Amino acid sequence: MSIPKIIVTTGEPSGIGPDVFLMSQKNNYNAKISVVSDISILQERAEILKLKFNFEEVSSFEEINIDRKETIFCIHVKNDNKVIPGNISENNSRYVLKTLDIAIDFCEKKISDAIVTGPVNKASILSSGHSFYGHTEYIERKVGGNAIMMIHSQQNRIALLTTHIPLSDVRNFINEENLRDAIKIINMELKMKFKIKNPKILVCGLNPHAGENGYIGIEEKKIIEPVIKELSFEGINVHGPLPADTILNEKKYDIILSMYHDQILPALKFINFNSLVNTTLGIPIIRTSVDHGTAIDLAGTNQANSESMENAINMAINFVKNINA
Repeated sequence: MSIPKIIVTTGEPSGIGPDVFLMSQKNNYNAKISVVSDISILQERAEILKLKFNFEEVSSFEEINIDRKETIFCIHVKNDNKVIPGNISENNSRYVLKTLDIAIDFCEKKISDAIVTGPVNKASILSSGHSFYGHTEYIERKVGGNAIMMIHSQQNRIALLTTHIPLSDVRNFINEENLRDAIKIINMELKMKFKIKNPKILVCGLNPHAGENGYIGIEEKKIIEPVIKELSFEGINVHGPLPADTILNEKKYDIILSMYHDQILPALKFINFNSLVNTTLGIPIIRTSVDHGTAIDLAGTNQANSESMENAINMAINFVKNINA
């Protein structure tokens, strides 16, 4: 089996993206890893953090030698804006999107097997005039597919039916077609990426107490229950709708499908914040990410935690191996 090729973007250069990437590279990965970045940004941040690396500019994975430890292989993209750790500037936005576009292009052209993304500042990108509501949506527009966000740790996997949309719009998105498609994608992806033969999928209700048999909302009776019955008949191991406030106490499940972003994630992030990985299901490329923000106040301080980045890289490598097996 060939060695996985992983391309990384560090996101907002003024935040902890460069920090956690550099810190993660103290580990040895059985993969060829290249980062899309202005090489001077990484060199300057490594000096601030007192991390010793050799930096080598490359244009392809063929130039990477995994036996050369303590070497960062960088696909150089110049940033014309002076980067100061802790100081967000919308002038970085074009650079951030360019690094992301290059990494996506590498994956679409099969030059890279997977992309791992660092944190971005959405407000900064939007204020610069670009349309960007999150990595998940941006990558979906670029590569196609039906993107589903999955936040996961070793103990829990949470998929989201809706992602970065206002709460007032959630109800309009919850229909039989969207729910059916999401459950089918989740079932297929867990088989492919995690090698789970018959994934057990739990589905949240939308309303308190999963609608209380129709007395607290009708979405469960009209939409969620019929889809679950239909897909169960087709052989998918799906169950629900279950109350969101107790669903994490259920035993022996492989994934939970949450109706909206803040329904289950606050509890999961309280339990496992530093170790979580954000994986995009339903798109034709492998993409994992850290599950934290830019943490501007920690940039360049040596106080950032790189566990999420390390887990995202390891998860991408595992996905490549599982799919190619």
